[in-house]
Amino acid sequence: MNKRIAILAGVAILLSSCIKPLTDEGIFDQMTARGLVVERTSQQPVDGIHVRLVHAGQTIATTITSATGTFELPLECDMLNSGMSVEVFADSLYDGTSMELARRGYGRQYYEVGTLYVDGPELPTVTTGDVTAIEAVTAHCGGEVTASGKSAVSQRGLCWSTLQYPTLNNAHVPGGGGEGEFELTITGLEVGTIYYVRAYATNGVGTAYGEQRRFCTQAGLPTVQTASEALLSGVGTATCGGTVTRDGGFSVTARGICWSVTPEPTVSNLHTIDGNGVGEFISTLTNLQPATTYYLRAYATNVNGTVYGQQLTLSTQSGLPKISTIAATNITSTTAVSGGEVEDDGGYTVIQRGVCYSTTPQPTTAGPHTTDGAGTGQFVSHLLNLTPNTQYYLRAYATNATGTVYGEERVFTTEEL
Repeated sequence: MNKRIAILAGVAILLSSCIKPLTDEGIFDQMTARGLVVERTSQQPVDGIHVRLVHAGQTIATTITSATGTFELPLECDMLNSGMSVEVFADSLYDGTSMELARRGYGRQYYEVGTLYVDGPELPTVTTGDVTAIEAVTAHCGGEVTASGKSAVSQRGLCWSTLQYPTLNNAHVPGGGGEGEFELTITGLEVGTIYYVRAYATNGVGTAYGEQRRFCTQAGLPTVQTASEALLSGVGTATCGGTVTRDGGFSVTARGICWSVTPEPTVSNLHTIDGNGVGEFISTLTNLQPATTYYLRAYATNVNGTVYGQQLTLSTQSGLPKISTIAATNITSTTAVSGGEVEDDGGYTVIQRGVCYSTTPQPTTAGPHTTDGAGTGQFVSHLLNLTPNTQYYLRAYATNATGTVYGEERVFTTEEL
């Protein structure tokens, strides 16, 4: 709290008789001006402070207050009528003050100046700024020394701790001296930890602290984003990627894509490793199963752990070929010609194709069938050893690694013998 410098109102000033009489009638031309200097707030006498007698702007005499705060100064009586004052010097701890001596002529031996009140210094006034730029092991903060407390501010800065109300006994960083604003960097912090910080200012009286601020350092983990989409790129493969936007203050040692048939995949599931550090990366996912929905997301790892980007879904194709059946032609009593067309291999090479036939509907390769090459495209099948005058059912088929599919069913009847 600042104290106002003032002089106690109504100080009784008594004019004493002179020290040295001029005549036997007790007329004097000199006397002693004496008084007391007291600190206003504590009401304690102030010792060792300079007091001077001033006449017409000139210092006539100077002394130092005693242990009891008292002082004495020689005074020429005739100076009173031309104006005289007693002044307390300003120094590093107290502001000065002064008192005009009353013009009361000659009188007693002592001129009682009375009590001069001075305001001593107090702690400075300091405020704490907001904590900004919070990272894993650093943060920025500042403060402002708004008043020096009538004593020069020799040091100002920040102190912090994991406990409330940190002081200079805790970690601290200095930031010069004097009044005004300052900004400093707090270093050496632990990741993911709550801290308390206060600005401080020190003057000749002691150290004052600003209000307390609370902040939490970042976990020191990277920040990663998954690419906006994942694309099928071949048989059982897909591409995706991501971007490591921040390393969290610690080097990113691994990054990539992890995937699973269940949500929220982690690096415990299938994953790629696509370099390290910050920046963009592309990943290739392999060994994907057909007709399966996968969940995938980007990841990034540093010494503090692994974080994940947003989750995407990717559905693979069925993997089965697409085939159509060609109607039977050139029908005789024991033979016919048919075939089909493999329009799509489903992402997996067609290893066998042909026509299966039977006297019952929905023939399969478990019964009679032809084998007419592999791959996509049209093919011709020759059906042999048929029974005359009999109705047959036939379907084209195609087989790849995922299974066998059939085209539409056709019906024909062999001729009579």
